[in-house]
Amino acid sequence: MSSYNLIREGRKRLGMSEQQFADTLGVSRGAVQQWEKPGGTAPKRANQARVADLLGISVAELVSGVSAGGRGLDVRAEVPLVSSVEAGNYTVIDNFKPRQQFETVPVSVPIKRHTYALRVHGDSMVSEVGDSFPEGSILIVEPEMAAEPGDYVIALNQSNETTFKQLVKDGGDLYLKPLNSRYPIKPLNGARVIGVVREFTKRFR
Repeated sequence: MSSYNLIREGRKRLGMSEQQFADTLGVSRGAVQQWEKPGGTAPKRANQARVADLLGISVAELVSGVSAGGRGLDVRAEVPLVSSVEAGNYTVIDNFKPRQQFETVPVSVPIKRHTYALRVHGDSMVSEVGDSFPEGSILIVEPEMAAEPGDYVIALNQSNETTFKQLVKDGGDLYLKPLNSRYPIKPLNGARVIGVVREFTKRFR
């Protein structure tokens, strides 16, 4: 199903006219007609979360669609790329009501209200075997997901500094483990996990 079919059928399922749908979203009827028109324009990023929320689907589902051959279209949701300071106060990110201008990056996982992207700095998560996250990698972080041992996480220490590590458990205690053996494993202690990494990509420019 393509995105325009998804919107049209979702609106009809809600029993809304084009005008009612537009009024609920705070857009023009013409915008709705464009969204539902084959070859028309898709909802702008500022409207995607509201449309998806009204339809009861994720933003990724809204913008992805499926071609006649059953392959996903190369269209993905986007999330803000934030600084480590903003990651420490992730509630400044509201994907349902975008207020600030951020650089954005595409994602292929379903996103929620506060999902964000973060750039990797340093080499503590670089490994010669298994998973490796070189400097410059872009992490997609979900702060509304409960972390489990084995997850890659963003943690906030007692000095309000963010760190990217793997959460591990040993003898009932939780630790933050770097993948680079040159760095020490540290107990979680007073730090708290503020996000789970869902996916990552490498950006060269």
